[in-house]
Amino acid sequence: MKIAVTSTGPTLDDNVEARFGRCSYFLIIDTETMQYEPIENPNIALGGGAGIQSAQLMSEKGVTTVLTGNCGPNAFNVFGQAGIQVIVSVSGPVRNAVEQFKNGVFSSASGPNVASHFGVDAAPTEPTPTSAPIGQGRGMGLGMGGGRGMGRGMGGGRGMGKGMGRGMGMGTPTGMPSTGPVANPAGDAGLQNPDQELAQLKRQAEMLEQQRQQLNQRITQLESGRRAVAVVDSEKCAGCGICVDVCPAGAIEVNQWAVVNEENCTGCAACVRECPNEAIIIAQKKVGK
Repeated sequence: MKIAVTSTGPTLDDNVEARFGRCSYFLIIDTETMQYEPIENPNIALGGGAGIQSAQLMSEKGVTTVLTGNCGPNAFNVFGQAGIQVIVSVSGPVRNAVEQFKNGVFSSASGPNVASHFGVDAAPTEPTPTSAPIGQGRGMGLGMGGGRGMGRGMGGGRGMGKGMGRGMGMGTPTGMPSTGPVANPAGDAGLQNPDQELAQLKRQAEMLEQQRQQLNQRITQLESGRRAVAVVDSEKCAGCGICVDVCPAGAIEVNQWAVVNEENCTGCAACVRECPNEAIIIAQKKVGK
């Protein structure tokens, strides 16, 4: 079995990296032989879309499982379409993590465990606990006056500014992107100067704009009826029929070369991983009426 583990370095003795899209290395590992291929992450410096690009890279590498610390909703969606299981909250040396995986210690994640843009401009962190689902508010205290804030917000936050803290739940509905913690000008007044606060607000505004664009693209995609389906390059296809055997939806048949029934295709990419001639890709196409 071929799996991928996010890593802080290029060896099995390096630690599992908590950030999926912005890890330093991906280690592609054969769990039977423990032979591995270190891949330096080409997406680590992207301003946006690092998780999506990295997930697509894992699909191209033909892995069946990804072990990492944290995985956001965009990457998780790509993994779902590609039929790749994701295991989160993994930590410690990569070698130990692989052994735990082989021993059945881990279970697949049922959803992302961090919000969109987790890890942007951030140093590697410990894996985020999965006990607080995305969509529940994480409160933000706003301090006013003198003394310590003691308020509790709807999202569960405690006021941390000076004075009478008011917690404000900043939760995001399940399935919707989130920018992460929102700036707290009042409560953090003693910790940030105006220039720092302005820079932070500008970064968050940029993230919101990126998310707006992503949402509009998804809306346009849904309205146009476009979705991910398998596409066959007839010049590369040898008509071997392997894709027919591995397709879980029965969406492929061979007539000189492989032909995909786009109505039935789920875009799982099982055929892409098994094609010996690399004759199949996953592409966005308008399907049906």
